[in-house]
Amino acid sequence: MFKNKFVIGLIIAVIVGVIGYTFLGEETTVSDADYVLETEQERKDKDKFFRDSEESPFRKTGDFKGINYFPPNSTYRVIATVVPYHATDTKVTVPMTDGTTVTYEKYGFAEFTFPGESAAADLNVYRLLIYKHESGLSILFRDATAPKETYGGGRYLDFKIDEVKDSKLTIDFNKAYNPYCAYNHDYSCPIPPKENTLSVRIEAGEKIYQQE
Repeated sequence: MFKNKFVIGLIIAVIVGVIGYTFLGEETTVSDADYVLETEQERKDKDKFFRDSEESPFRKTGDFKGINYFPPNSTYRVIATVVPYHATDTKVTVPMTDGTTVTYEKYGFAEFTFPGESAAADLNVYRLLIYKHESGLSILFRDATAPKETYGGGRYLDFKIDEVKDSKLTIDFNKAYNPYCAYNHDYSCPIPPKENTLSVRIEAGEKIYQQE
């Protein structure tokens, strides 16, 4: 049984930068049109990786049909406030899909709103637990698109630790991806914590993989 790999830096190594990336220490932004083009190029490169790489979850089956996505939408790219986790129980035992467990660290909580929603209304301020592990930071979450449109086991977002700057973190849900166990049952994947179940629809990122 393979353990799921947090793939930041693995697949993205051959992929172009995206809106809001840091270049030579300065924040650089691109237009919505360029953002869409760059996101679509990332997706093409990931398809190529899944089709050709020995690290692909499809390496044995050879039946990769291409990943399904929601259309790129910059509305789902938000600046979250990171609230550090100050309790003493920072170590957390996370269940895996094969019944085993893995130990991560509770790094903090990402709190954010979506454009057009009132931050004054508590129901519109969303909060997700951030895990810290040997590869960096990850948010494992579910939302109201699951399980009919997105993978019922949840989707992931990965970050480098230095992406947290002045207690702020850019979260781009267009990059939300399925764990490898969504594609190949030989993999075992960490299960999102209950507190990371959002009641809203996140119509961004990867959808359920369709084999036909």
